[in-house]
Formats: sequence, C-alpha cells, structure tokens
Amino acid sequence: MKPFTLDVFISKRLVQASLTHGVTSKQVAVAGTNSKDIKAVLKSQSDIPASLYVGRILVEMGREADVYTLHLYTPKEWDKFEGKIRAVVQSLVDNGIQVKTHLTDLL
Repeated sequence: MKPFTLDVFISKRLVQASLTHGVTSKQVAVAGTNSKDIKAVLKSQSDIPASLYVGRILVEMGREADVYTLHLYTPKEWDKFEGKIRAVVQSLVDNGIQVKTHLTDLL
C-alpha cells in the first residue's frame, strides 16, 4: 500500500506540490509559489531556490498531517529526474520525509 504520494506541477511562472493520501485521494498538504506568503519571501517564483522552499513548506505542512513517508512514481527510461523536480524531492529528503522509490539511490 502506498499511503502518500507527491504531485508536482511546474510551469514557467510557478512551482506547486502536494501530498495526497493514496487510499482516500485527499490532499493533506499543498504548497506553491503563487501563495501570498511564499511570494513575499522569494525573488523568483519558478527557479530552483523556489522549488527548495516549496519542499520545505510542504514538509512543515505534512508534519501537521503526520506524513513521514511518501512514495514517488518510478520514472521510465526517457523521463528526466533533474532540475526543479529533483530540488523539491531533495528538499523533502533533507527536511526529514522518507522517500520510498527507486530514485532514492540518485538522491
């Protein structure tokens, strides 16, 4: 069973990530650079430091919902795990969320 999953949306203007419960499909934590709190802190809403900040905020919100472990998708050979997506996942790992996937060897 995969209790929590990470969903990341990245565009040219913003970075948004959410933690979703796998069984009930309810979002337990959502963080994005388009919120007023985060906009005031960041210079840019779509760079790698913004992705790291979104990951850190997501961990804080996830702790309130008792999220300590999450599962990621296993990418196909042609998928790229780099840049902003990697920054969000790295921030989650650095701030104490255990990530269960085949990608943990890359972190």
